[in-house]
Amino acid sequence: MRIFLAIDSYPPPLMGGHALHVQLLGQELVKRGHEVEVVSLAGPGGARVEMDRGVMVHRISGWSRAFSRFSVNPERTLHPTVRDPALVHSLAELIRQRRPDVVHAHGWILHSLLPFLPSRETRLVVTMHEYGLVCPKMTFVHRDSVCDGPKYAKCISCASDQYGVPLAIALTTGMAITRRSLRRVDRYIAVSTSVARACAVLAETSHRPFEIIPPFVPDVAFHLEGSARPPFVPVEGDYLMFAGALGPHKGVDVLLEAWRRLGTSIPLVLVGIHRHDTPREIPDGVVIVENVPHDEVLRAWNHCTIAVVPSRWPEPFGLVAIEAMAAGRPVVASAVGGLPDMIVDGVTGILVQPNDSHALSASIANLIADPERRTLMGRAARDRAAMYSASVVVPQIEQVYREVVATPPDTDGAVE
Repeated sequence: MRIFLAIDSYPPPLMGGHALHVQLLGQELVKRGHEVEVVSLAGPGGARVEMDRGVMVHRISGWSRAFSRFSVNPERTLHPTVRDPALVHSLAELIRQRRPDVVHAHGWILHSLLPFLPSRETRLVVTMHEYGLVCPKMTFVHRDSVCDGPKYAKCISCASDQYGVPLAIALTTGMAITRRSLRRVDRYIAVSTSVARACAVLAETSHRPFEIIPPFVPDVAFHLEGSARPPFVPVEGDYLMFAGALGPHKGVDVLLEAWRRLGTSIPLVLVGIHRHDTPREIPDGVVIVENVPHDEVLRAWNHCTIAVVPSRWPEPFGLVAIEAMAAGRPVVASAVGGLPDMIVDGVTGILVQPNDSHALSASIANLIADPERRTLMGRAARDRAAMYSASVVVPQIEQVYREVVATPPDTDGAVE
């Protein structure tokens, strides 16, 4: 098939797990004989076309580039929650020329695809990597707790803390205006049951249940035994490891406090993406590295002692946990969001309540003191991670493509 993957911001730089997922998905689909192209918003470098390991990447400019100044990272492109007229025109022309069988959208760029997709020639699939179709903050967190559902005034008030009042009003109003058009999507994929539950209102409007298909790790992640340690980890010996955005929503501050409580000399390695709220005071014995290539992250998991995923927010999935499990490492993680879907408490790792540095520290200490338990958990973790390998997951996505292409569309593709 000819497949287009559409995403707000495509690497480089890497802007989170969903961007990595789209990059890996494109490469895996090419290996399976599909013709794959990516379309993304242009960043500071402007509009251009380039190749990424066999995948043609189109970076297209639109009016939404003006919204990028509201992003925490100025290099991250931010699409609004309504259509971008300039982007709609460019996307429609590109898709008319390239004639893909399926456009698979990831993120708010979906709103600039809905005016002309799906059509008889091109079907529309959407993966929800987080909560962005029901929550303007994308986090589904209200007042430091998991949200009980979106409401217009509540969402404006909540999002104002992140964006400021004017942008919060604009994004929330845009979501309210475009909600009806979301029913036109041919198929929704949720990355976890947590995302499916939070976005259940979309399943009601589309009159069909979501597919739940997780992200995946490349098959090579299961075969890195004996690989060299990457240069940013200790040359020898044990270390704890975290990977992800270096912010409070990922529980980095909780992890630092838990590490202090350990009173041990075992190093802590934080691999991630710097944010405006990244902790400024880093104790001795903690190593922070940024902008690490993905293959080096996988090698680092292969040598760590324990992986830690201390998220506060309802983590939609937690791909880093699967990467560590594929390396045969036990995971200590928060029992929140999609993490309990993959981590079997007491078998492949340990689940603790989010924001509890005492429980986090105690769980890590217990595993440090029990090498035999770590080994058993690591083996069980690797076995369970096989469910999330590219060889298992990508065929599920291909099956969705085949089904939507084979099913007559419910819409004629006219603009609403």
